[in-house]
Amino acid sequence: MSTRVLAADSSAALLTLGISLYSVAILVCLGIAINAARFRRRRLAIAMAWVVGVLTVAGVIIAILSSVHGG
Repeated sequence: MSTRVLAADSSAALLTLGISLYSVAILVCLGIAINAARFRRRRLAIAMAWVVGVLTVAGVIIAILSSVHGG
């Protein structure tokens, strides 16, 4: 008798990968914003802060929509 391991659902793996990449994007932009603020690069710091804000709000909106329309 042999034991078989069945493959997991690929959509769950892709969702996990997408969430990981999304959080990495937010953290990288936040790090760039902090570094730019330390070295007095005001425009870059403001731009990265905007990107972090937009990504965060987009993530909240997508989470709300997925919980409302999830099935």
